[in-house]
Order: sequence, then C-alpha cells, then structure tokens
Amino acid sequence: MSRITDLSLDEIKNSDLLEGFDFNAYDEGDKERWKILLDGVLEVQSGVACNSYTEGMKALGENFSDIPRLDLLNNKLVNQTGWKVMPVNGILPCEEFYKLLSQKVFPSATFVRDWHSQAFTGYPDLFHDAVGHLPLFFDPAFSEFVSKSSDIIYKILKQTPNGSAEKEKLIQNFSRYGWFTWETGLIKENGQAKAYGGAILSSSGETENLQSRGYDKFDLQEVFNQDYTDKEFSCRYFVIDSYDDLFASLEAIKTSFNVN
Repeated sequence: MSRITDLSLDEIKNSDLLEGFDFNAYDEGDKERWKILLDGVLEVQSGVACNSYTEGMKALGENFSDIPRLDLLNNKLVNQTGWKVMPVNGILPCEEFYKLLSQKVFPSATFVRDWHSQAFTGYPDLFHDAVGHLPLFFDPAFSEFVSKSSDIIYKILKQTPNGSAEKEKLIQNFSRYGWFTWETGLIKENGQAKAYGGAILSSSGETENLQSRGYDKFDLQEVFNQDYTDKEFSCRYFVIDSYDDLFASLEAIKTSFNVN
C-alpha cells in the first residue's frame, strides 16, 4: 500500500499514486462483503441520492460491481474532472490531507469493513471512500468545491502556529465543516432534500438515521458551533439550495481569515 510519508506532497507523480498497492491482495471474503454492502446501500439510496451522485454512479457503472480497480477509476476521473485516487494507510494528518485534496488527489483507504460494520463504520474504509465519495468527483462543481476549500483550509492551518489553542480550534471547526458538508450534506433538488454527503451514501444505517431526524438550512456559523462524532450516526444534517451556497461559505471563510 502507498505510504504517504515517503513522498513529497509537492511533487506527486502519476507513478507514485498506486505504488505499493496490490489489488490482488483482496480475498474472496473482501469481495463478498463488498457485494453485500453495495446491494444494501443501493437499496436504501433510491430517492435519497442527489443527481450529481446518481450521474457519477452511472459513469462508474461496472467498476463498482466488484471491488474497483483504482487504476481504472483514475483513468475515468482524470478524463472527467482531473482528479486522481491514491491509496493510503490510515488517517492522514490534517495538513497532509488538505494538501492532497487541494491538488485534486483523493486519499482513499484500502481495506473493506468487516461483517460487524455493515450498516455503519466509524473508520473510513474503501467502500466509504469509493462508493460514498468518488461518484461526486465526476461533478465539476462539487469537485471544484473540494479542491478549493481544501486549498483555503490548508493555507489557514499552515499559517497558524503548531500546538496553539487557536490551531486546535481551527482543526475542530474545519472538521465540522467537512462533516456537515461532504460527509453528511444535503442539497435541494425540485424542492426535496437529497444527499451529497459520502457518510450517508455509503451507509444504509446513516440513510435511515437521516430519514428519522430531518434537517436544517445550512449556516456556516451553526456548522462551526455544532459538535459531532464520526463514531456514530450524525446528530444533525444541513441542506444547501445549490453548490453555490458552499462556494459562498468559502468566500466568508477567506474574508474571515484574510487568505486568497
């Protein structure tokens, strides 16, 4: 598997993306769990997923019928929006995570969750990253939001002293921002709230939780002030009218922190 610590994040080459990643290491158990997960999610996604996601799934098509080959996914993504997938081990440090995303490189987990985590996993796995997020990266507007927001957040974190209370607060706020947008976010389509958040779209349990809880209108300050844990279903959901609302929130962040 790729080890991010061995690379210069300023000079990631195409040959670096899948170095050390062995697709053939997945066994029959991994493949069986993938198919069961996919069947379960597709069943509950009907009427819940936004148009961007649905179109992205159509573009991926047969790539998701089994554990996807990341080299084939990269070919499709690069041609559509310029994004690439890079397998990594574990959770990356915040600055490295945002730096990669700002360069249109999506760091993906490589393991497939076990049988005990079918409806929900508090630790991102390949199914969460690939099925939950990657279809949205075929949408030019959404994928641009992720790269731009990550670039802005990276710059803000980079200019803030390590170990300071200010930096810890920023990390907390931006984690909340990510959670309530591209993890559990909703978007209005024809008057109905549809999911664009990957935590919803990769989890049958999260989808059912959303349907029982309802949602609130997206507000940046409310998002920054809202506690959450990624170890259980979301406590709250926020809806935007369009992706323009996300870009507007980026302008507010840029103004607040004086970054370009």
